Amino acid sequence: MRGNWFLMSLKFILGYILYFMLLAWVIMKLWNGLVPNLTGWSGLNYNDSLVLLVLVRLLVGFKFLGKGYLKQKFGHKWSNLSDNEREEMREKFKSRWCNKD
Repeated sequence: MRGNWFLMSLKFILGYILYFMLLAWVIMKLWNGLVPNLTGWSGLNYNDSLVLLVLVRLLVGFKFLGKGYLKQKFGHKWSNLSDNEREEMREKFKSRWCNKD
């Protein structure tokens, strides 16, 4: 079981790094396609676009993969449940996702 969680977390981390690198490449292509023609500024290389992406993420905040959407969608539903319904949902979640040996 532990090995499975380790592999899943490793896949998640590597996937997020790949996503971050791909996003930096897209930023570089968009910048080099639009900004030099419109403003006359120079183009970006990959490292510059990666630094720009990190800077924007630090200024705006790291929002991980729809966290706000899920919180908005399920937070309202969860707040309207009774205590018995919440306990049923917890048990359903535990039986589906936890204690699988």
